[in-house]
Amino acid sequence: MNFMTVCYFPALCERCGELVQVNLFKKRVRCPRCKSSRVRPYDDDDLVEGVGRREVVSWNVYEELGRALSLTDRKYLCPSCRGHKLHFEDTGLCWD
Repeated sequence: MNFMTVCYFPALCERCGELVQVNLFKKRVRCPRCKSSRVRPYDDDDLVEGVGRREVVSWNVYEELGRALSLTDRKYLCPSCRGHKLHFEDTGLCWD
């Protein structure tokens, strides 16, 4: 019942170099590990390479954030190797 206050989305923490989940609905988005505000959500075009053919997942949060969130089958910046080799996939997560 927290869908109006919580929107977890994958992000890259530029300070600790980790892929983390951040709540984009918070006024100050911070890394949950190191508490840095230097986090970039993975819908940032600077973290993506190539052209996506299909949408993997999307969030309709235009009213709250001024943009829709989506992850596609494009190649994302991997925090470990720093190459564009990270892919997101739909794992069939279900919720009520």
